[in-house]
Amino acid sequence: MRFTYYTEKTVAQCMSALNERLQQKGSSSRPGLEGWVEKSGRFALGVSTRVIGRFPRTTRLQGKAERLGGVTVIKGAVADGVEPRDRVIITAALALVGGFIIVSGNLLPGLLVIGAGLALNIPLAGDHQNSQILLHEVQRTLKAKETPPVIVKRAAEPRKPSPAKSR
Repeated sequence: MRFTYYTEKTVAQCMSALNERLQQKGSSSRPGLEGWVEKSGRFALGVSTRVIGRFPRTTRLQGKAERLGGVTVIKGAVADGVEPRDRVIITAALALVGGFIIVSGNLLPGLLVIGAGLALNIPLAGDHQNSQILLHEVQRTLKAKETPPVIVKRAAEPRKPSPAKSR
């Protein structure tokens, strides 16, 4: 999934904030992040969580912050996984295909397809969960929003007096 966020912070402030966040330890409300930050504005974040009880899954987000017209634009990508309802559909479809393969006389390939459907839930569920955490952390740390901020000109330009009309 590709994303674009906007913030009023400078690129240097963004990289400093991300670096500080990477140094923090994880807690129950905020998981620990891993990753790196470059002065040029490139960064990568990763988070590991347990999926379906005990299987660990690490998801990585990569991005770049650029200053464009008084606003810092953060663009990046992260694997977003699959919604729970869609995972059920994928698993059911693979189980159905595996069942047809078994019925056609190929037991081992059919069981492998069914097993692959179950095993596929781990990365799909983990990426769905972790991508939400990573996107939230980027928004929270950089005070970024999905819409560009309204920039108010601080120094209003003086207006030229209009020529007086003579009567």
